[in-house]
Amino acid sequence: MGRPFLPGSPGHLLYNLLLGTGLVVGAPVWIPWVLLSRKRRANLPDRIGLRGAPRQTPSDGRPTVWVHAVSVGETLAAVPLLHLLRRRVPDARLLVSSVTLTGRETAVKSLSAVTDEGFFFPFDLPGLCGRFLDRVRPDVVVIVETEIWPNFIAACARRGIPVVIVNGRLSKRSFGGYMRFRWFFAPILRTLRTISAQTAEDAERFAALGAPPEIVTVGGNLKFDVSPPETGASALSALLLKEKGAGAAWIVAGSTHDGEEAQLLGAFLSAREGNPSIRLLLAPRHPERFDAVEDLIRREAVSMVRRTAIPEGAEHLPETVLLLDTVGELSGAYAAADLAFVGGSLVPKGGHNVLEPSWHGVPTIVGPHMENFREIADAFLAGDALIRVAGEEELADRLRRFAADPHLFRETGRRAKGLLEMFRGASEASTNAVLSALPGREPRR
Repeated sequence: MGRPFLPGSPGHLLYNLLLGTGLVVGAPVWIPWVLLSRKRRANLPDRIGLRGAPRQTPSDGRPTVWVHAVSVGETLAAVPLLHLLRRRVPDARLLVSSVTLTGRETAVKSLSAVTDEGFFFPFDLPGLCGRFLDRVRPDVVVIVETEIWPNFIAACARRGIPVVIVNGRLSKRSFGGYMRFRWFFAPILRTLRTISAQTAEDAERFAALGAPPEIVTVGGNLKFDVSPPETGASALSALLLKEKGAGAAWIVAGSTHDGEEAQLLGAFLSAREGNPSIRLLLAPRHPERFDAVEDLIRREAVSMVRRTAIPEGAEHLPETVLLLDTVGELSGAYAAADLAFVGGSLVPKGGHNVLEPSWHGVPTIVGPHMENFREIADAFLAGDALIRVAGEEELADRLRRFAADPHLFRETGRRAKGLLEMFRGASEASTNAVLSALPGREPRR
């Protein structure tokens, strides 16, 4: 298979020569770039090994799995994998590292319940990576998506630590860039234990780049691999369904942010002029905004009720707008919806996950800002399974079309549900890839 990328190989020596030269020559630029940024200053001590990385005690028989997820998107993708690893290997030490501050914050929020510790990933400097590895002492390193750090991977190879890539992807553009330096990247890929790619096309690109075909598999996209939400029977969903049976058509706007509710209300009231049977449920993302959203609704002189003000055992909900001021009931509301809107997308907040309404087969609208869920949004848009609007005017147009025919977008919701069913299984495949590299742990077949 050719010479592997190990310390002392020509590729490794050239990489470190260029890296060292760049650090010295570029010091007047990169030092202020680091020091003048609060975010970069915050994680600098961790990334150079002064603090952060956990020091493992002498082996007690527990395996240590280090999962590296560079930023927000990769961290969210790692969630189903780490949950399944925790169930399959309950005694494991599960560690997660990040590069960006937002990635670290996302890991704390989303993964604290299943991981043992988290820290910032080291800079890819010779010596530093080895010291991190000697401190953490992982039994396997798992890289989410495509983070190829030559010194880190070489340090793993030198210590016999298997490295696994999961959710691997190579876009057409990045593949073209990598291929220009195939002579450099091919030996690195040959040191990996397994590459679980998102698609067959990604797998072909990894092989063309020099990965041995026998280590490359197609595991699917972890970001789609969520379990169907458990809604159960709730008083709210039962009441919404009862209103539907009486002729109401529900628009459920979930995880909305400041600036979105006003646009939604304007578009909704415009659409309601053509069909008074449509109703709106607003679920602000942050509880501290419930009162402000209520004031906004009341200024529109539209009848409204807060969820917490609905009497227990209520049989009828006559109000036009329902403000969901509780936590944990949004999934049940989506289950009763005829049309959903997922917030954080009309304003630049990066969007929220469209998978929950999609599991219920509900046609879903988002705005232009879906940066935090770009891959999911792109896949759904490509499959005609998501509706994206550019702003308030286009949103109003879609809601007017919905008001004229509440069944108009039903096929969009069905396609979304079908896509989710098709994408399931990535966390199982990725977990098996990790376990195949973990000594004494067998994957399921």
